[in-house]
Amino acid sequence: MKSNTKTKIILALIILSSFFVRLIFSQKNPLLWDEAALGYNAYSIIKTGNDEYGQFLPFIFKSFGDYKPGLYVYLCLPFVKIFGLNEIAVRLPSIILGSFLPLLIYFLIKEIHPKSHQVALISAIITAFNPYNIHFSTGAWETNILTCQLVLACFFFYHYLNSQKIKFLFFSAVIFGLSLFTYQAGKMISLFLVLGLLILNFSKLNLKKIITGFIIPLAIFSLPIVYGLLFNSNANRLKVVSLFSYPRSSSETQTIISETNKFDYQIFYSQPIFFIRNFLSRYFNHFSPKFLAFEGDWQNPRHSAPYIGVLLYPSLIFLFIGLFSGFARQKTEKINIFFIIWLLTAPIPSALTRDSIQSVRAMSLSIPLIYFISFGIFSFFEKFKSKIYKIIITLTYLISFIYYGDLYQNHMVTKSSYDFLYGYRQAIEFLNQNQDKYQHITFTDFYGQPYIFYLFYSQYPPQKYQQQAKLTDDSLDTGKITSIDKINFSTPSFEFITQTPGSLGIFSQEEIYRQEIDKKPEFSKFKPLSPIGNISTFYAYENP
Repeated sequence: MKSNTKTKIILALIILSSFFVRLIFSQKNPLLWDEAALGYNAYSIIKTGNDEYGQFLPFIFKSFGDYKPGLYVYLCLPFVKIFGLNEIAVRLPSIILGSFLPLLIYFLIKEIHPKSHQVALISAIITAFNPYNIHFSTGAWETNILTCQLVLACFFFYHYLNSQKIKFLFFSAVIFGLSLFTYQAGKMISLFLVLGLLILNFSKLNLKKIITGFIIPLAIFSLPIVYGLLFNSNANRLKVVSLFSYPRSSSETQTIISETNKFDYQIFYSQPIFFIRNFLSRYFNHFSPKFLAFEGDWQNPRHSAPYIGVLLYPSLIFLFIGLFSGFARQKTEKINIFFIIWLLTAPIPSALTRDSIQSVRAMSLSIPLIYFISFGIFSFFEKFKSKIYKIIITLTYLISFIYYGDLYQNHMVTKSSYDFLYGYRQAIEFLNQNQDKYQHITFTDFYGQPYIFYLFYSQYPPQKYQQQAKLTDDSLDTGKITSIDKINFSTPSFEFITQTPGSLGIFSQEEIYRQEIDKKPEFSKFKPLSPIGNISTFYAYENP
């Protein structure tokens, strides 16, 4: 009884610590495009029952033309209703679920292997302070919700196996089904996990119960997704990001043929081989020390803190120990097989896309990484039982986390202010305070999707916006909104603004350089709206 009470107290402290870390860290990040879109669509539904384009309670949200799965929008509804349309209200679903993820991992490991109490407890602690999980639970990242769903769905599946109560099988199917409406990568990783669970536990399954309580509910959830992929525009985004949409260029092909011949090209350099090579390079990037410990998502700075990977430094060592210990024994336990299946399949959705590394699409990779890190720590303590080793390892982790916290709080946004879209809030606040003074307003679209920040920070009436919402599709990754009322979202023309009284232009710093405005005497009249470090990401020029 005392041991059980002690465990509950430890888990409660872990959850509280996890929540406060995520809440404090979330205050540092500027709002990103997708966060603003999720929040405003929730606000629009609260006010009108429709999304920003006037669609009634959609499953999939058109948004920027990327057709977002809608679950996160609906998770936002109570928070936006209670706290209003603001950054913390939009992020609270992710912060709360991310804070409970350590508890979910603890119960999953215990459910699979009841004797793994210590590994489960270490996993909960690692999850609470792991950079990968912290980063994506401090903002409105759908991938964080997906990761929590996958852990919970697997827990219910194993709870069914242990209890033989079909309701838990149904719960597992429902959560796996909801993951299809959470994040695009969920469609693939959920399928892999479902297949892994069925194959790994085939001997324990009752075929009738599996079909009625699991397969049929999953199939019902899948129908809208399949229909959307086949007949709607939902598949456009998939085409844009898919690796297979970017074959080798014809000029490169001709160069290779000219260096050898067509026969040699077909054997060694054909398009299928080109795609396989690109897939494998992307896949193994997710297991590189560069990604795991030293640099993180090097392709997109907004996906990780600088100068550190998705794991704390000591975790890289214990990851290798855990993998070795888990499979060096004569008999490999099923829990290790389950997590190695998860580990090997998690990067596939990311590896099939155009990006060389993508920590967002591969975030569920954090779960098997955490398990094997924890198993490595447990195995190390089994062999070296002296308290001095525990103290050294604890201090090493503490120093590593403090270093990560400093990078996150003091360097991340300042180092990559453009990538984090720093300054939109300050620029929109200035616009809201001054727009009544001007007949002509141009707001830069250099950083992308400025309209959604205007809607979000001005709390623009959704019913009024729905009457003029028109997304311009220029056949690129996403479309854009070019104007709202008298505000044009485009590159401001300095010449037009200086020659037209009653004009306001809000420029990006890059546009200042490109138009060589910084070399003009009028530059002294520009107002820096969002100073950070040695720059300002936005400038305003007024011609009353």
